Amino acid sequence: MTANNINLEPGYWDKIWQQEGEATWRRYPSCFGRICWAVGHFNEVLELGCGVGVLAGRLAEFGNSVTGLDLSAAAIAQLPPAITGIVATLPDIPLPDHSFDVVVATETLEHIEDDQACIKRAVQILRPDGRAYIAVPNNCVGPDEDPEHLRKYTPETIEALLSPYGQVFIETFVDEFIVAQGQIVALPTILAALYT
Repeated sequence: MTANNINLEPGYWDKIWQQEGEATWRRYPSCFGRICWAVGHFNEVLELGCGVGVLAGRLAEFGNSVTGLDLSAAAIAQLPPAITGIVATLPDIPLPDHSFDVVVATETLEHIEDDQACIKRAVQILRPDGRAYIAVPNNCVGPDEDPEHLRKYTPETIEALLSPYGQVFIETFVDEFIVAQGQIVALPTILAALYT
C-alpha cells in the first residue's frame, strides 16, 4: 500500500458509499448503455470496482449472471439481491481462472496502483475468447484535479495496456450526467473493448 493513495485509506470508500448509496451520481449513462449493449445477454460477468451495483444491476436485467467486486464492504452490502458480491482490493481477484465470459471495469483503473497487474489478472479470469470492457476518463481528471485518481489515460496508453492480451477496439465520447441538482458534468471517456 502506498501512503499517498487515498483510495486505500481505511474506510475511505465505505464512507462514500454509505453516504451516496443507491442514490449515487456515479451512473455514467452513455458508458453503461454502451457496455450493456456490447455485453448482451446470458453471460457470466465480473464487474471490477462495482460500487453499489448500478451497472451490475443493469447487466443482470439483460439475463447475465453478475458478480461484483469492490474494496468497499459498505458498497458490496448494498448490491442488488441478484448480484454476487466480493470484497477485495485490486489487482487481487480471488476467483478461479477462466470463470467469466466478460470482465467490466468502469472508472476504476485510474484508482489502482498497479493497473498492469489488474489487467493481467482480469484476463486470467476470462474464459477462452472472453471479452473485457474498460472505461476511463479520456486524458482528464488526473491526480492534479482529483486525489483519488493516480494517472490519466489516453486512447494510446489504454491500447498499449490492453493490446498484449488480444485485439483492442477503442471508442471515445463525452458522457453527460447530473452530479447534483442543476450540475451537469461532461466527462470525456475512453471505452476499450478487449477480445482475448
